[in-house]
Amino acid sequence: MFGGKQTGTGRPKPARAARPARQPQRQPPPKPLKPPKPKVARSRAGESAAPRYESAINLRSIDGHLTRTGTQVMAWYRLAPQAWSFRSDNQRELLIHQIAAQLGELQGRWLHLRVTTRPYPVHMWAEAFDHNALGRPPDVAGAMGWDGFLEGEQRHLMGLSMSDKEVFLGVEISGRGALDRWVERAAPVLGKLVPGAVAAELAALESEVRHVNDLVAGTGLDAVPALADDMAWLMHRSCSLGLPAPRTLASVPGGRWETEDLAAFTDGVELHQEPYAPTVRVVGRLRSQTVTRHVAVLSIGLMDGLRIPEVDDPWMQRSDRLSFPVEWSARMYIRRPEEVTGELQRQMGKVRSQIRHYTHDHDLDPPMSLARQADRVLEIEDELSSGLTQTNTRLYGWWRVAVAGRDEAEAVSRAQQLLEIYRPKVSIEHPEAQYRYAREFIPGEPLASSAYRRRGSVSWAAAAVPAATAAVGDRRGIMLGETCTATRRPVAWDPWLAQEVRRASGLTAVVGGLGSGKSFLTGLIVYKTLRAGAQWTVLDPSGPLAELTRLPELAPFSRHINLLRADPGILNPYRVVAEPKLEHFLEEEDADRAWRRERSLAAATRRRLVLDVLTGLLPFDVSRLPHTRIVLLRAVREVGGSPDRNPAQVIDVLRRHARDGEDHAGVVADFLEERRELPQAALLFPDESRDDPWQADREYRLTVLTMQGMTLPRPGSPREEWTDGESLAVELLNLASWLTQRTIYDANRNTRKGVALDESHFLSQVPTGKVLIDRLARDSRKFNVRALFASQLAGDLLRVSGFASLVNAVFVGRTDDDEAQTEALRLLRVPTGVGYEQMLGTLSPRPRHDDRPDDTPRQFVFADGHGGVEKIRIDMEAPHLAHLAEALDTNPDAARVSASGPPSPAVGRGGDNPALPPNGTAPAAVTGANGTARSLESGRIVVPRTGNGHGPTDDEGMDLLDDLDELDHSGEGVR
Repeated sequence: MFGGKQTGTGRPKPARAARPARQPQRQPPPKPLKPPKPKVARSRAGESAAPRYESAINLRSIDGHLTRTGTQVMAWYRLAPQAWSFRSDNQRELLIHQIAAQLGELQGRWLHLRVTTRPYPVHMWAEAFDHNALGRPPDVAGAMGWDGFLEGEQRHLMGLSMSDKEVFLGVEISGRGALDRWVERAAPVLGKLVPGAVAAELAALESEVRHVNDLVAGTGLDAVPALADDMAWLMHRSCSLGLPAPRTLASVPGGRWETEDLAAFTDGVELHQEPYAPTVRVVGRLRSQTVTRHVAVLSIGLMDGLRIPEVDDPWMQRSDRLSFPVEWSARMYIRRPEEVTGELQRQMGKVRSQIRHYTHDHDLDPPMSLARQADRVLEIEDELSSGLTQTNTRLYGWWRVAVAGRDEAEAVSRAQQLLEIYRPKVSIEHPEAQYRYAREFIPGEPLASSAYRRRGSVSWAAAAVPAATAAVGDRRGIMLGETCTATRRPVAWDPWLAQEVRRASGLTAVVGGLGSGKSFLTGLIVYKTLRAGAQWTVLDPSGPLAELTRLPELAPFSRHINLLRADPGILNPYRVVAEPKLEHFLEEEDADRAWRRERSLAAATRRRLVLDVLTGLLPFDVSRLPHTRIVLLRAVREVGGSPDRNPAQVIDVLRRHARDGEDHAGVVADFLEERRELPQAALLFPDESRDDPWQADREYRLTVLTMQGMTLPRPGSPREEWTDGESLAVELLNLASWLTQRTIYDANRNTRKGVALDESHFLSQVPTGKVLIDRLARDSRKFNVRALFASQLAGDLLRVSGFASLVNAVFVGRTDDDEAQTEALRLLRVPTGVGYEQMLGTLSPRPRHDDRPDDTPRQFVFADGHGGVEKIRIDMEAPHLAHLAEALDTNPDAARVSASGPPSPAVGRGGDNPALPPNGTAPAAVTGANGTARSLESGRIVVPRTGNGHGPTDDEGMDLLDDLDELDHSGEGVR
């Protein structure tokens, strides 16, 4: 061997010379050679050289949603948000009952409830919003582009510092013995020798974990096992109590943390407390900077009787009203019935002994307090012995609350604010030993003290409803504003989520009195959704929304048409109903038959619309005569329902019938000829030498129809009080509404489209107006349309048959009238008669003794159509939306006269083109929402025609045909 001696017995001696006379001696066999002795060397340190890590917390490991300490295995769940606002007391009591029943099923287990917050995921919303913005218009040179718009939305959201409440519930699965702890310590060795022994503990608990999963998953808690990201957030917020929450955490590749991995939550965080200090000082790192916060930990003390839900809100939800985040930690033990029974018997024995001492020994009346204690014991005993066992189960626990500040004074001030919102019914205690109380928030840590223990039923604990929050809207739509109830959070809404995902109607009601902000809200929705790729047609008789067409980023794709100055015949009732085309029905089994049926229904709709319009033009006394409708019906039926007809032909037929001896036909024709002389009546009678004035030379993403100068009747005034001009105005508004909806059938069925109709309360007074509302409601899902109907009174919309059942989303602004408030609540599907009516009168409070303009953000009650109802505040305060807010401001201001230039002319068929970008040229090519390419220079676009919805629904269309036939037969009988 290299560097060593040869091993053996030594060198063998040479043999002597052999003697011939003697036999040679036999040599003994050589002895076996011994192996060489190894060279003595220094031993290696091996694993023993590494120092053993001792965790700073009791937690030993995290496996999925299971945490293990030396004595306990606990499963963690994330509770779903629970809506509380605008629900009836019966619904709220049912929720509390369901939560109590689930808690009662966890008898004999320890629970750890943690309530924390997470900053609103602005980046996740922005990614979803950008991904959902399909077919958005191209950027315009010199105007705010899509990137600038999206960046402005994100910056504004980040500046609001809003967060989402997150509620976690830990449920004890089992205890841990000495053997479990020994296996855990010996895991590095046992994992090599007996791999199954390491995982045996968790494998034995699988059935118990599944059982607990099922218990907490039911309605009430609606809990799901916490994911790896959830566990990481819970540990971070608990170990770094009071420190600013990071926007995001690093992604967690797996769901397992060994003891050494837990250092990621504890390293870099230190808790310090000076003797008798009212706070604990938490020092940590945030983005490579040292951050210090002072945390005051409080404990829930005695409570008076809370009447939840009749009078009081859930007592844990009160802290949501504060402007700073509040952390909760509650440790509860759900007691077994036998434990409670024994304690009650002992307590009852004490009370009886004391009563006997007063009465027998001293011949005195016992104090009333003893009688109350005895009654309470008997009441609890009765609860446990009768009714549902789960909801009458008892528990005891400790509820801690933590608030943080930049210094001790701020933390103490915030603690005082917390005390104030709970007075006088709930006492909040400020205990000593803040360091130990702060550690209670960390999963797995022991109780700091048994002081301030609260005892009660599971129903009392369930009445805290820790997951109650403001839940409305979605996470991918446009930003509308924020909730302004107990919980403050952003409100996003995708108007096409209902149609594309949930297969629901796209009908939306916007209701509110004068100055409630209906036009402002409508303009915000139109602007933001148009930037995200939608196409809109807006009917705004008063005209403020026409300012949208003048915004630089929208002008190349917008047009404004003042119908009262448009080409003659633009409101020809025969043309406002779209004509079905055969290519729209190619997907039907019998395309030709379906097409012919739709054409018949469209023709019937035109005849009914012409009949209503001409009847509305007549004086009230003449129009109500039965013979008037008969002669009109005959003339309309003879003219037919073809789209190339016009009302002048109906008057000609009436003249011919008068010459044939029908005198009343001549009377009706005379009145119609007189109305025809009105300037605005020319909109009904087209110039037959010209094409349809509605047809545009290219596609517009935004069309705003206005009727400035038109005088509508006073809302609610009877028909007989209308003037001739007001009667004509109502009929023109009805026709303009039909013209607006025509655009949804001209575009691709899958394209996101929107229709907004203001002053829609007049539509409910016209038979064909009701047909229009019903048609839009039923076709909105099939043609991917969001239809906004704005009205001052909800009752006007409720008068339309089926509107309440078909409406999807509802916005209700300030409403003062008692009857109107009740109708608005019906539209919201909110319980009436429980106090919500008065709340509608407090929306958007107006200053009484202030001469400054009332430009405060408007408030609405928003029902998103999917169960969420909350009071929200419309937000237009972002800097990048300042020009939009100015354009939508309808408050008069004389100072604007000198600052503003002459208004841009409205355009109709053959009018001036919309404003182009500063360079004078429009973008060369645009990709539409359906993927088709278009050229703005040529003004042409090829859009595939699909869908069928030009006429009313099948049953509705047949009713129209039957109605016309019935009137026609009735007329023949009279003749």
